[in-house]
Amino acid sequence: MDFLLAFLITGLAASGGWIAWGIGRGWSARRVRRERLRLAQARAAAEIRRAEVTAHLRELELADEVYRDFVSRHPER
Repeated sequence: MDFLLAFLITGLAASGGWIAWGIGRGWSARRVRRERLRLAQARAAAEIRRAEVTAHLRELELADEVYRDFVSRHPER
């Protein structure tokens, strides 16, 4: 039992730097993934909003066309 405990402690001491490096690298990669996801969500929301604004603008243009057509066909009003 003492041998196994000594072997485990020696192994952890020898590979401690690699373990710390791996944990740091994993945390960094996770942070980058979260940032990329946040940016992708912001881009998607902006694209949806842009489409909504474009659709609303087109509705206004169509309403204006209908109004102008009505006025040109019925000048007495």
